[in-house]
Amino acid sequence: MDLRKLATFVATAEYGSFSRAAQAVNLTQSAVSQQMRELEQQLRISLFDRTARPPRLTKVGRMYLETARAILDTHMRFMERHSRIDITGNLAIGAVRSALSAGLPEALHALKQNYPGLSLRLVGSGRLTTELTEEVRAGRLDAALVVGPPREESRDILWKSYASERFYVIAPRGTPGLTDDEVLISAPYLRFVPILPSEHEIDAIIARKGLHLTAEVELDSFEAIVLMVSAGLGAGIVPGLYVPRARQHHLRVVPFGDHTLTRELGIISRRRHKKMALIELLHATLSRLRRDQAEG
Repeated sequence: MDLRKLATFVATAEYGSFSRAAQAVNLTQSAVSQQMRELEQQLRISLFDRTARPPRLTKVGRMYLETARAILDTHMRFMERHSRIDITGNLAIGAVRSALSAGLPEALHALKQNYPGLSLRLVGSGRLTTELTEEVRAGRLDAALVVGPPREESRDILWKSYASERFYVIAPRGTPGLTDDEVLISAPYLRFVPILPSEHEIDAIIARKGLHLTAEVELDSFEAIVLMVSAGLGAGIVPGLYVPRARQHHLRVVPFGDHTLTRELGIISRRRHKKMALIELLHATLSRLRRDQAEG
């Protein structure tokens, strides 16, 4: 079994199109299409319904996706425990504030434990995605962890997602209401100041729902929203990353909107970067840790 084809298949399934997957795995769209046909021939099953635009997974394709993920994950765990390959080098990494709480510390620790010769420097942390993108483009950073995906495709910047998460309403215990709408109108609204596209989408969904919420407080971090809700000051909307923390404080947690509203966490780097192997290692480690967190 060709692990590269499995990785391309998983990327295609996660990104929803051959073109976006091609950017993620640094191949041409035709190469991705060819790999998927070869994988289907090897498995003797149809993974994609190509009558749809873009092609979508068949029922058996969705079933095989979990198998592919398990194979890749098992391979990576084995290599981490038993590989004698001496991986050395250094990476200068930037990160938006959200990424600092999204598995990055655990990933850095795991990489240092498994590859002592790998030097990782976290610089440019807590900055905006646009600023970090320019730092990567200028070569001052090897990679950056940001919230995306980017609004526009770039010829020189490669984006690879490592996690996707829904949004949730959190509120003090005892707040009345069964649905997200009912909970939001039952408590003062703690609004996150929108900067990224997904955050503006929160306001758009609230408007479509016909909810007339007046912000009691506007906050510039999701961490602050969790703290304010924990103090009993109102209800707010946060990504899934903050749900475990909310439950530790015994807060109410209700899914916001439907499953289509998500935000993606990913790595950006320059295309064909000479350190791409190290960046891929960081991406794989982050992906595995986020899966472990979701399953736990």
